[in-house]
Amino acid sequence: MSHQVFNSKGVELEVRAFHPGIYLLEEIEERELAKKDVAKALGILPTNLSEIFAGKRNISPKVAVRLEKYLGVSADYWMNLQTSWDIQEARELEHV
Repeated sequence: MSHQVFNSKGVELEVRAFHPGIYLLEEIEERELAKKDVAKALGILPTNLSEIFAGKRNISPKVAVRLEKYLGVSADYWMNLQTSWDIQEARELEHV
């Protein structure tokens, strides 16, 4: 399976992963949910949720399952975003 993406002129584009906290924050804001209510529903401290938004804390499998239940977005989706981010970070540290 190829992960290459090309523009209309055939030039390969670099596709970068993003921390899932970015999407989570957008999702919460779009739904006009109170962040403190989301943190409570996820069973985490509001400061921990803020750290997820900022990319300073990862989404764990437990939180992913709770997000699935609360937002209706699959736990697999959250974990795939997290894994893609983690792999990208590891490659950058290894200069691959």
